[in-house]
Amino acid sequence: MGVGLLVAATALPSFAAADPPGGDSGRGLEKSMQCVACHGYGGVTDNPTFPNLAGQNAGYLSLQLEHFRSGKRYDPVMSPIAQTLSDDDIADLAAYFGGLEQKVADKR
Repeated sequence: MGVGLLVAATALPSFAAADPPGGDSGRGLEKSMQCVACHGYGGVTDNPTFPNLAGQNAGYLSLQLEHFRSGKRYDPVMSPIAQTLSDDDIADLAAYFGGLEQKVADKR
């Protein structure tokens, strides 16, 4: 039983979303200005309707943007925005938000 648990535990990282190749966080910062209205500056929002993006796994962010772009996932706000993004845009945004420290908005 101990060996099975060890095998399962070492296999877990293979299930994590892969980091997107070639993302440039500097370009991602520039492109992130279109995200500010909903997701806040630096990917941190105090609006509970929208998720914080700062510190999210870059591979996960990339995959979600690809799903919004392809129609595999639908949201009336995100889908049209994602459809304007190139593969490079997605990689850059994922690298930028994924490289930030995960934070929670200050709700004063």
